[in-house]
Amino acid sequence: MPATYQIDYLEFPSTDGLKTRRFFEEAFEWSFISYGPNYHAIEAAGIDAGIQGDADAATAAPLAVIRTTDLEAAQRAVELAGGVVVRPPFDFPGGRRFHFREPGGNEMAVWVSAP
Repeated sequence: MPATYQIDYLEFPSTDGLKTRRFFEEAFEWSFISYGPNYHAIEAAGIDAGIQGDADAATAAPLAVIRTTDLEAAQRAVELAGGVVVRPPFDFPGGRRFHFREPGGNEMAVWVSAP
């Protein structure tokens, strides 16, 4: 069965994840699940999203994250289409993902859920 691809997550970089979280809580009444001091998953925003407050892991702009059924096939497809992997596959709570830059300069990620 061929791999499938769907944008299903948006990750916001932040220089201060707690301040960004408090802002979203106050302005939009969103709730959160924290995964350590630097990552906060947003709930009830209409799309799954999170705040990346770790400066070493944060991207320069919001990160669109594409869900797939086959991470290796996705990486091959990205590279064959001219994308450049900027962060090789790594584990995170819930699955594995890699980051890439498409030819126009946008950094994006592809993930697969843990079995």
